[in-house]
Amino acid sequence: MLNNWIYLKNKTKHIVKFILLEDKQIILNSNLILYFWPTSKFEAIFHLKRILSFLSEKNHIFLIGEKRSGIQTAKKLLKTWIHLEKIDSAKHCHLFSGKIIVKPKFKFENFIYQQTWKEICIKTIPGVFSYNKIDIGSQLLISTFSKSIQGNILDIGCGSGILSVSLAKQSSKVKLTLVDTHIAALVSSQLTLECNDIIGDIFPSDVYSNIHKKFNFIMSNPSFHCNSKINLSFISTIIKDSVRYLKKQGEIRIVVNSSISCDQFFKYAFVKYNILKENTKFKVYQAYQKNKK
Repeated sequence: MLNNWIYLKNKTKHIVKFILLEDKQIILNSNLILYFWPTSKFEAIFHLKRILSFLSEKNHIFLIGEKRSGIQTAKKLLKTWIHLEKIDSAKHCHLFSGKIIVKPKFKFENFIYQQTWKEICIKTIPGVFSYNKIDIGSQLLISTFSKSIQGNILDIGCGSGILSVSLAKQSSKVKLTLVDTHIAALVSSQLTLECNDIIGDIFPSDVYSNIHKKFNFIMSNPSFHCNSKINLSFISTIIKDSVRYLKKQGEIRIVVNSSISCDQFFKYAFVKYNILKENTKFKVYQAYQKNKK
């Protein structure tokens, strides 16, 4: 995650990179490998199989993770390749030490999930939201797109890239910018754009933290969970700060769960807003740049 990278970068004198897969030589030259266990077991296997494919039986690796992330299952999941022993435990976390037993074979292509949806090629890798399906919220938001949407487009929390590609398929007069805090999402979006012969700028940004221009259209299918708990801070930031990144008459359009109300966020930033479309599970909010300030 982008925020983890920024934190470690500021807290250590060592080199900290924000990349998906480190190269072989860096792994072999490392004095210590510490892997932070994600909530997705498939994502953990994806990363660790790559790392372990370069190491020898003389090497050790350390795994750390929150109990609720499912790190307790690591011993069983990785038993073919690593012998794990728990060496420490805190209130919410476990720390494991692992000795390599067998070096697995790793092929990146084996972890790419490809599907076709409405003649759109979608490629995703482990760790991306809605890894092996097109979620209903994204489908509802896409159903509101039309060729009238033009100009500079910002896709916040781009995930697989499905929103940007769907919009570009309908409107050729768009210039896409896709951002996310998760490196797996950025790589997946790049794969999806390339698969559909679509060009776009893709880079890491915590909402608007790395954005330096204005847009005609901002769209998002934002997360409303943080560590399995409902947290609307991400959605709030997208909506409230959007007025600083929208051009005159620019539009923001987001999809959220039907149980979530974004009214207070839109009232804070916009004169008018409306629910453009909804079903039993999701709703699409829409507002134009006529801010109060």
